[in-house]
Amino acid sequence: MGVDMVATTTASELLESLRAVLRAGRAVQQARADDLHTAPAALLGVLDREGAQRMGRLAERLDVDPSVVSRQVAGLIQAGLVSRRPDPDDGRASLLELTPTGTDCLARHRDRWAAWLGRAVADWDEADAATLTALLDRLHDDVRARLFAPGTENEKEEVLDHVR
Repeated sequence: MGVDMVATTTASELLESLRAVLRAGRAVQQARADDLHTAPAALLGVLDREGAQRMGRLAERLDVDPSVVSRQVAGLIQAGLVSRRPDPDDGRASLLELTPTGTDCLARHRDRWAAWLGRAVADWDEADAATLTALLDRLHDDVRARLFAPGTENEKEEVLDHVR
């Protein structure tokens, strides 16, 4: 017995809902005075969750070109949020890690956004929020699996060209 596929119209509605959420998030970010923008916050978040990493690994985790990470890292190092140290496994390479200042900045950023989102969904119950979180995690995993599936290189480039 096969799994029913999601109808094209449902997938299209899901895509529009995701786009609407992303637009709203960008509007909120532009309206709020925050000391950390989304892209650097995502980079700091990876370092916080996964520890010190090489720049190439960060680019993989963030699904961006290494040149993008390189530019972001330069600014984060200059701001004192990230530090660079030699990789003990390969002295030619560097590991990037959060500084204590970076950890504090990320915590403040997360706290502000969590408080804001908490107010936005104040009339939700905990089960609905947990269900949405689980479904978004599942969507993220499935999208990544599809993007990096063998034989989908052309499809990946088409998608990435569309979102750049």
